[in-house]
Amino acid sequence: MRRSIELTGAWQLKGEGIDPSGKEASVAIDAQIPGHVHQDLLAAGLIADPGYRKQADDCQWVEHWRWTYSRTFELERLEPGRPLLEFEGLDTYAEIELNGIRLARTDNMFVRYRFDVSGLLQEGTNELVVRFRTVAEGLAGKSYAGLGAAFTNERLFVRRMQCTFGWDWVGRLVSYGIWRPVRLVFEDVAAIKDLFVYTKAVDTRGASLAVAVETSIRAEEPLRLSLAIEGPSGGIVWQAERRLNGGKLELTADLTEPELWWPAGYGGQPLYTLVAKLYDKSGLLDERSRAFGIRTVRIEQLADRAGSAEARMTEKIRSQVMIGDTNADNPDGMAWEANGDRPGSGFRLLVNGVPVFCKGANWVPCDPFPSRVPDSRYEHLLRLARDAGMTMLRCWGGGIYEPEPFWDWCDRLGIVVVQDFMMACGTYPESDREWTASLTAEVEGAIRALRNHPSLVWWNGDNENGMFAGEEDPGYPGRGIAERITGRLCADLDPSRPFQPTSPYGGSTNNSFTIGTAHYTGALFEMFDVFRNTDLRHYRSYFAGLLSRFCPEFPMFGTPEVHTLQRMMNDEDLADPSYDMIEYHTKNHPGLKDFSLFRALATLADKLTPPAASTPDQIRRMSFVQHELTRLTVEAYRRNRHYAGGLLFWMYNDCWPASGWSLVDYYGYPKGGYYGFKQAARPVIASIEKDAATGTYDCWVCSDKPEEIRGTGTLRALKLDSSAEDAEVWSRTFDFAVEAGVSAVAAGIPAEELDALLDHRHVLVMDIAGEFGSDRCIYFAGLPAEMKLAPSGLRIESRAGGPEAGSVTVAADRYAKAVHLHGAYVFSDNYFDLLPGERKTIEYRSLEAAVYAGEQGDEEPAIELIAWN
Repeated sequence: MRRSIELTGAWQLKGEGIDPSGKEASVAIDAQIPGHVHQDLLAAGLIADPGYRKQADDCQWVEHWRWTYSRTFELERLEPGRPLLEFEGLDTYAEIELNGIRLARTDNMFVRYRFDVSGLLQEGTNELVVRFRTVAEGLAGKSYAGLGAAFTNERLFVRRMQCTFGWDWVGRLVSYGIWRPVRLVFEDVAAIKDLFVYTKAVDTRGASLAVAVETSIRAEEPLRLSLAIEGPSGGIVWQAERRLNGGKLELTADLTEPELWWPAGYGGQPLYTLVAKLYDKSGLLDERSRAFGIRTVRIEQLADRAGSAEARMTEKIRSQVMIGDTNADNPDGMAWEANGDRPGSGFRLLVNGVPVFCKGANWVPCDPFPSRVPDSRYEHLLRLARDAGMTMLRCWGGGIYEPEPFWDWCDRLGIVVVQDFMMACGTYPESDREWTASLTAEVEGAIRALRNHPSLVWWNGDNENGMFAGEEDPGYPGRGIAERITGRLCADLDPSRPFQPTSPYGGSTNNSFTIGTAHYTGALFEMFDVFRNTDLRHYRSYFAGLLSRFCPEFPMFGTPEVHTLQRMMNDEDLADPSYDMIEYHTKNHPGLKDFSLFRALATLADKLTPPAASTPDQIRRMSFVQHELTRLTVEAYRRNRHYAGGLLFWMYNDCWPASGWSLVDYYGYPKGGYYGFKQAARPVIASIEKDAATGTYDCWVCSDKPEEIRGTGTLRALKLDSSAEDAEVWSRTFDFAVEAGVSAVAAGIPAEELDALLDHRHVLVMDIAGEFGSDRCIYFAGLPAEMKLAPSGLRIESRAGGPEAGSVTVAADRYAKAVHLHGAYVFSDNYFDLLPGERKTIEYRSLEAAVYAGEQGDEEPAIELIAWN
C-alpha cells in the first residue's frame, strides 16, 4: 500500500539581500509550510501588514531577496517501495536538495512536482532544502521584444499568478514559498495514478459513463483492478473487475435510473463515487476514489433566424454608435462590431439538454498569498454566492487553479464554473521552447486535477489575449497556444467538455456583442466617456442597452462598507476629503490617465445621488451606485433572456483589501453590488421598463424556474411624502402565466396614463405573488438624486438574537430610500426601499466561522440604521 509522511508544518527560513536602507542584510526565522515568505515575515514582525494603508509599498524589498527553506525529518527505517518526494506547489523558481544532493530546478507555480529519491534517503536524520531564486534571476536572458502586456510585461515569462505583479485591484506583491503541501511517499510495485469518469450520454434508458484508470507499474506479475461506483445515497450501483494489461484501463459503465447533477435552481446535486482498488497476488497495492456527477454539458450557438426577435436585436446593437467611437480614451476608435452582414448567433449553456441562464461573477484568488486561505473561506464565499442566486463563477486567467475545497463546494452547491487557463491580458512567448514545455506540463496537470468535477462546464484558453483580433485571424495572440497546447490537451484528456480558445471569443472582433462572448470591460473607456460627458439622465436605458449574447465580464465597481474600510486605513484617512487612501486601495487601470477608477465611481455618485453630508456618507453613496447599476443590469439581461445567455460581473471577490471592482470585499462582507445582484437574481423577479418604441410602461415577469409559473401582479403609484393611509394615487391589478425559463411582459400600461403621475414626488411599485413566492420592483422616472423625500421616521423596532446571528425589524412611516444596515455582519438584504407604513425583518450573521486575517474580537458589532431620509 501507498504510505506517506507529511512534511508540512515547521520549517526554517533564511533570506539574503539588500534591505530598504541599501545595505546587505540577512534574516533567519521560523516558517510554516504551506506558506509564503510574506506570511512568515509578518509573523516575525519583520514587515507590517501589506493590506493596511500603504504598507504594501514598504515590503517591495521581499521580491528582490533570495530565500531558502529547510527542515530535517527522521526515518527510523527505510520503507519498502519506491520513495517519491511530492511538492503540490512551489512558487516559483526553486532548487531542491535532499541530503546535499540537488534533485531539480522548478519554474512553475501551478505544476505538481514528483521526484524519485531512491538511494538518497537515509535512516535517521534527513535534510530537505528548497532555495528560491528571485523572479529577476529566473528571467535572466529572456527577451521581451514584441511581447506586450497590461500593467507589466516581465510577468509573461513567469508561470505564477499574474495578478500580484500588480493589477487594477491589487498591488505588486510578488512572493516565494512552498505554497501547497509537501510529502514523502513510498509507492508499491504498482500504483493508481489517475481516475477519470465522464458522462457519454443520458437518455430515457439511463446514462452511459466512460471510466478510465491509469496506473504506474514496476512489476512483471499480473495485476487485477477492482472498480465500483457508489450511489449518492450509498450502496454499489455498478462494479467490474479486470485483469490489468498495460498501464491504462478504459471501460463503459451503464446505469439505469441515474440521478442527474444540475446547476442550483434547476435540480439537485447528487454525487457518485468511483472507487478503484489495485491488487497483486499478495493483496491490495493501492486504492483511490473520486467523486463525480452524472450530467451532460454543451454550448449552443444558433444563428439568428431572419426576421426573428434575435435578428432585430442584433441589428439594433450593431447600429448603436456608442461602441467604437473615437474619443480621448479610445483614440483609435476601436470598433468591436465588424461583422458586416454575418448573422448574429446565440451563446447558451445547456446542462442535461436544458438551457441554463448563467448569472454570476468572476472569481479571483482570495488572497495575494493563497497558501494562507483556509477551507472555511471557500465555504463562506461560495455559500454567499449561492445565496445571492448565482449559478456561475468564472475562474479568471490571472489567478490560480483553485484547490479541491473550492471545487468540492461548487459541486455540492450547484455553482457551475468556467475555468481559464492561467494567461491574461498579454502576448505570451509562444516561441520559447522552455516556456511552452512548462505550460504544457501545467495544462495537463490542471485538466487531470479538475476534469472529474461536474461543476466545471467549459475551459477558456486564456483571458483577453486575442480580444482585439477576430476569430478568423490566423495569428492573434494566444491562437497558437490554443491550437497546439490548451485546446489539443482538452480534446485528448477531457473530450466531453467544451473549449473556447480565448475569452471573449467569437465574431470580428473576438469582443463582438452579437456573436459569441463579449467582455464589457473591454469597452470600459467608452463607458467612462458616457459617465464623464453626459448628465446620465437616461442611465437606465443606457445600461439596458449594454447587451451581448453572453457577457463573461461586466464591469461594476463600488466602495466596501465603512467598517471594512476601517480595517484597511485609519479614521484620518477615512475623513480625508481628497480620498487619497481610498484611491490607493482602489488602484487604477493603466489606460486611464486623467480619470481614475475611483474618480469614475465618484462621478457616478455625484450625478445619481443627493449631495453627501460627510466623507463616510459619500462612501455610502458610492456603494449605493454599485447596488443600483448591478440590479438594473441583471434585470436588463433577464428581460432579454431570449437573446443573452448569461451575465458575469467583474468581479465577485477581492484578492487584497481593496475598494473597487468586487461584489464581496476581501474580508468576506457583501458590498452594495452584492445586494443589488441578489435582489435581481431571485428565481422570479418583477421588472419595469419604459419602452419608448411602444409608448408603454412594460411590466415584466422574468422566471428562471424550470416549470410554468402563475401569479397576480399589482401596480401602484405612490406619493413619496405621504403616510400609508394616503400614499396611493393610482393602482392596477393583473394576472399572469409565464412559461418555464421565460421572461415576458405581463402588463403594458400606456405612458400617457402614467407620465403625469410619475414626477419627482411619486414612484411606481410593481408587486407580484404566486406559489413561486413574491417580488417587488420600484421605478422612479428621474435620477435618484431628484427624489423629493420627506423625513421617513425610519427606526429599528426590534432586534432578536445575539452577536453570532439574529434578526432586525425596521419600519418607516413614510417612503424610506436606500435603507442601509451597517455593521460587521452579513445581512439577508440591504440598500432596500421601504414603502410608507411598511416594516421589514432582516436576518444577520457574523463571519466568525470564516477565518479571515485580522478578524475582529469578541465584542458584539453594532448595527447602525441609515437611509437617505
